[in-house]
Amino acid sequence: MTAQPTEPDEPLAQVPARELRRLRALARIASPQELVEAEEAARAEELDALEAAGRTGELSEQQARRILDLPARRGDEKYLSADEVRRRLGLPR
Repeated sequence: MTAQPTEPDEPLAQVPARELRRLRALARIASPQELVEAEEAARAEELDALEAAGRTGELSEQQARRILDLPARRGDEKYLSADEVRRRLGLPR
């Protein structure tokens, strides 16, 4: 089964229909806290994959903010360093 992208630059993913049904069922029965934790883990995995591929420098500010689940930048806000991003996500340095 091919899933449709949810973001304009998001690649398609092909997974077995059985796995997709299992993931949907897990999302339905998960507690709100478990869903939050799963989203955080998914963001960390996405960032790790981009970093492993050497593509973090290609990210636009908007893409990085989406991955990190940050709101739009305000005029007086400072950019985060890679170390600060890893610290906020609880990732090793």
